[in-house]
Order: sequence, then structure tokens, then C-alpha cells
Amino acid sequence: MLLLNISPIYFRFGALISNSEALEKELEYYKDKFIYIKPEMNINYKSKKLILFQINYFSIEKFKDSPDYEFLEKFKVIQDFTLEEKECKKLEKNLSNHKDSITILSEPRNKSEIPSCYFCGKITGKKENLIYKIFQKKCIRYGTTTELAIKGIDYINNYLQDPFFDLPKDTILNLVRVGLSKSKINLSKKNCLLKNNLYPYILTTGDEGICVYRVDSIDSYKKIGGNTIGPTSIWSLFNLTCNYEDIELAMNEAFKGNNEYIDLSVGDIYGGDYTGVGLNSDIIASSFSKVNISEMNLIDKKDIGKSLAIFYGVTYAQVSALIASKENINKMFVSGDTFDSLELMQMIQSCLWEFSGNNIGAIFSDYSKFFEIIGMVVKLDEDEMI
Repeated sequence: MLLLNISPIYFRFGALISNSEALEKELEYYKDKFIYIKPEMNINYKSKKLILFQINYFSIEKFKDSPDYEFLEKFKVIQDFTLEEKECKKLEKNLSNHKDSITILSEPRNKSEIPSCYFCGKITGKKENLIYKIFQKKCIRYGTTTELAIKGIDYINNYLQDPFFDLPKDTILNLVRVGLSKSKINLSKKNCLLKNNLYPYILTTGDEGICVYRVDSIDSYKKIGGNTIGPTSIWSLFNLTCNYEDIELAMNEAFKGNNEYIDLSVGDIYGGDYTGVGLNSDIIASSFSKVNISEMNLIDKKDIGKSLAIFYGVTYAQVSALIASKENINKMFVSGDTFDSLELMQMIQSCLWEFSGNNIGAIFSDYSKFFEIIGMVVKLDEDEMI
């Protein structure tokens, strides 16, 4: 069974199968070409195995022009997934209660055919046709991303060992600076033990903008706010200014940059430290305020990336803290199109902590990219589909 979560930048897949050896071997071969996979993240779900992998949508476009395009013909393990007859009957019964569940491909098909790839997220005709071309699968929508993310968090909290972590905090004044990174804090993950203390929590999800939810139980949640600046906004700016197509590579490279010729500092304004309020001269006063468009081609893209990364981390944390503080809840899960950069995670966590008056702590997970996929498996199981 093939499961899919579609974001503007990534296709995130879960393959739930009985015999995973062949698929794991095939994914391993292609992972350096355009597939993200960490075998240690695969999950044993009852008698089956859930294999998690991610494909950058824009890497697929580039991959199509490479000599390895034969992948589309050779990737038979996934193409051979089929639905058994009993599963088809359960699916038909379940879909009768979901009028908007079926997504019709542009290619004509027999009405009796049953789609064999469940998906959540927003899909366009171009992306749907690309999925069909690669995997020969027809798609059905199954659940909403928020509902599935909450189910995924609940499942890994109950059944996986140490699925959540936080990072050592630093002060905002140590992080929001011009120049090379000066933080000397060891960015080692610290496991968060929640179990019976999972609820309530704040959930931030981000594909396009940032959405903030209050979650009181697996079945009780509500949206409490949001912001238009999200991962897709930052990816677009990275692509526009730095010519990066891989947002995770861009974010990890960014913290190696030097933003002193991009961001306006306290020292640029006052000629040195602003001792009256305790601000050192290298504290950022205004993001991007020293950029001259005519000189953009002379600036190292890592330096621009550094400024973008700080801008995004501070904005994400500030907006989330302002929205979440009124709920009197002290933990926030970061979900959606988050990035693998520990430096960005630390910035979000540290800024969130200070902006909320030392009240809200951010919680991260290596599975955050796949909360929805894991939740989809749980929902399918609840509906007796697997």
C-alpha cells in the first residue's frame, strides 16, 4: 500500500508492505539521486513495515533529464502494489462517507477501477500526472493533514521509543547577530519523555504559511491562528536570491554564512554598542537593510541564506508565541515542512521561549516530516482498511 503527503516542495511517501527487503534495497540505490531516506526511521506496524521516504518535487523535474531516467521504468516494486479484493470492498464502503475523497486523473479510466495510492495535502493536475507516470498509481484523498498529523503524533508517542527531542536554549541576543555564528552551545538532542503527559499541546504546521492549533486530545483540536510567512515563502526566497532548489541543503548551508553585509546592525546605526539598553554592536537591527540589488551577484549565497534563516526563525517563533501564549499551554510541536537544520531548530526554540516569557518550549521529532503518513496508517487501521 502506497501513502502520500503532498506539500508544495516535497512528495512524502510511506510504503506499508509485508516484505520490505526488495523495496529498501531499491530505495537505497536511488537515494543519492533524488530520494531522501533514513532506514532507521522505518516503523514496524503490526505485521507490516512502514518505509518512509521523501522526494523533492523539483529534483524530479531535473532527474527526468538525466541518464538515470530509466528509474521510471525500473522502479517496479512500488508499481506492483495492488489492493486485494477485500480491501477494495472496504474502500468502496468507506468512500461512500467521503464525497470529496476521489481525485480523478485527467487520463480516462474505468469507473470500476479502485485507486491504489492514498494521499493528503494539496494536489495539482501536473503533480498528479507526475505521480501517475512514476508509480502508475491512481490517487484518492484520505483525511486532512491536521487530523492525520495529530494521529501520527499520538501513535509515535505511544509506540516508539524516544520519538521527541528538544535542544539546549541560547539567548536571542546570542543568536540574532551579524557575522559568523558565535554560539558555543553544543547542539545535542535531548529526549523529551511525554507519554501520559502529551495533551494538551500547541501544534504548528507549515506547508505554505504557518497554522497554529490547540490540541486537547486525538479527536479534539481547533485552529487558533496563523501567519502567511511559512516554509514555502522562505524556500521561494532562497530559490530567488540564492538559486537553491533544495531547501534543506540551503538551510544547512545558511548557518555557515556571514550576514554582516546583508543585515543592518546596532553598530551601523550608533557606531558601536548601544549601552543604554544593553545591545552589542553586532546585534541585528534590521534584516536585509544593507543589501544593494545591483551587488547581489557579488554576495555569497550562504551570506544571504544566513539572513533569511534568522529572519524566518525569529518570525516563526514570534508569531507562534503571540498566538499560543493566550492558551496557557507550555509545549509546542513543530510539524510540516520543517528543516533538518539543528541551528534553525535551536533558533525557533530559543526565541519561542523568550517571546513567550519563558513559558512555551518547542518539541521536535525526526518523524515530523512524516506525522501525516503515520497518521494515515492509523486512520486506515481504524477504518479496517489494513
